[in-house]
Amino acid sequence: MDEQTKQRLIHIRDATEVNMKHKQDLARNSSERHERARVQIKSEVMENRNINYRGCMRWLN
Repeated sequence: MDEQTKQRLIHIRDATEVNMKHKQDLARNSSERHERARVQIKSEVMENRNINYRGCMRWLN
């Protein structure tokens, strides 16, 4: 294997690792964002004192 091919394969390997790490970060950030949104929705519903949502929304209990 010549030097140019060797360098190209090293670059491809490194780029693949970076892309996989980026993909994992995006998935983790997405799940964290969804969890924060769920907490925010729950807190907004619980703060609305005019309507009692506890009877019709099981996830609030």
